[in-house]
Amino acid sequence: MSETKTLKITGDNTMHCGGCEKTVKFALKKLDGVENVEASHKTQQIKLTFDPQTLTLDQVHKELDWIGYQVEEIDDANN
Repeated sequence: MSETKTLKITGDNTMHCGGCEKTVKFALKKLDGVENVEASHKTQQIKLTFDPQTLTLDQVHKELDWIGYQVEEIDDANN
């Protein structure tokens, strides 16, 4: 069963434009288990739908860190 998580960029390096959004989407979509990625430079949020049997959030964090973004999971009920 798919899981959807919302991540917020928290580090010094933030998304500034549509190109940044595309970079995030490209990096995450290449990971096995990712079903959908939405990224917004306006909100600094990434909404990720994935198969938790195939992909862990630790792997997602490592991929985002590799391209320069630090993130934290936020509660979907509060955004």
